[in-house]
Amino acid sequence: MKAIVYQATPPGWAACKLLSPIWPGLRLSRLAGLRLRDMPPPTLPTEEWVLLRTLLGGLCGTDLAILAQKQPPNSILQAFSSMPMGLGHENVAVVEAVGADVDEDWVGCRVCVEPTLNCRVRGIDPPCRPCRSENGPCANLAAAGMGAAALPAGTSIGYNSRTGGSLGEFFVAHHSQLVAVPEELSDAQALLTDPAACALHAVLRADLSPARQVAVIGAGVMGLATIACLRATGYAGRIEAIEPAGYLERLARRFGADAFLSLPRCGAERFGAVAKATGGYVVHSRFGNRMLCGGYDAVFDCVGTSQSFNESLKWAGSGAQVVLVGTGHGGSIELTALWFKELKVSGAFGRGLEHYHGRRVETYRLAHELMRSGALKVGALLTHTFGIEDYRVALAVAMHKARHGAVKVALDFRGPRGA
Repeated sequence: MKAIVYQATPPGWAACKLLSPIWPGLRLSRLAGLRLRDMPPPTLPTEEWVLLRTLLGGLCGTDLAILAQKQPPNSILQAFSSMPMGLGHENVAVVEAVGADVDEDWVGCRVCVEPTLNCRVRGIDPPCRPCRSENGPCANLAAAGMGAAALPAGTSIGYNSRTGGSLGEFFVAHHSQLVAVPEELSDAQALLTDPAACALHAVLRADLSPARQVAVIGAGVMGLATIACLRATGYAGRIEAIEPAGYLERLARRFGADAFLSLPRCGAERFGAVAKATGGYVVHSRFGNRMLCGGYDAVFDCVGTSQSFNESLKWAGSGAQVVLVGTGHGGSIELTALWFKELKVSGAFGRGLEHYHGRRVETYRLAHELMRSGALKVGALLTHTFGIEDYRVALAVAMHKARHGAVKVALDFRGPRGA
């Protein structure tokens, strides 16, 4: 099979970090550790696993951040991954073969694989407390070699050296990770299940009942999906998208944003525009530092940079909620707003088991329900597809979305494009 594999080395990583400002293509080269490999499909770790044939594999912002070297070399995230990494966790696939302990009726089914490598998937018994109580992310994502499957460290499929990923023709998954795709959903809609579920999980972590005005910082895939999920779950207040790339305004408004603030990437003008939108005012300090008095009732940071985190805190009103959706490295954070406004800050990690309308339901299944009902329409997010041989072009488009008018970019494994 053909698969995109990432295996960075310290010398290669350092060389690319040093030289990529004058030679950007290095980050997508073999020196950076990225290559298209011909290799055997991964074998099943235990008889509870299945082999999947990829139909579409999405390029996630976290994948792009790894390849663009946005994480510092000492990032703790390295402890939650292993190389060589078979990249790709956003997927729609077909079950090709099953282990002896899996119902054969799965063979031939079109599925989305919920990629998290939790205790059940790893075969760890007894499971960790979060897995046992079904409340919160698994505590054993870095537990290399533990459990019947003896998996390496890795938060999910696509970030470890054993399972392969959906940027390859085949990968493996535990049967508990399979979610059948409803017939009504197209492959393109199904591919958007994971970003939609991550946004849905973030939205459902917030208590929006008192919120009249919400900001979504970043209108890329996660920002747009967050806006769509806010509306799909019944939020009727005002939503403002804050995003420098003006070409995304049409989709933001289509998904439910009431306003689109296309602001410069930095500077005082950003704070002035937000103050005007919220009825607050800007407080200035030395060396260009500033904060907003007043602000939004809730802020969803869908970017995940130190700037977006700082601005999320500074633009939130007193007692407001700040939900960190985008993954990244915090860097230098100004904490004054956190205690001065008594903010409630929470992170949203992937997907899980949700409390929704009096029942407990897996995020993927809830996303499919909302898609089927028409309340959640995210298919328009998929704008570009490429064959695996053109993976470098696909990655370049995904890394420079504004230049190409792209939102979600994916690799298409279905033979003749769209077959």
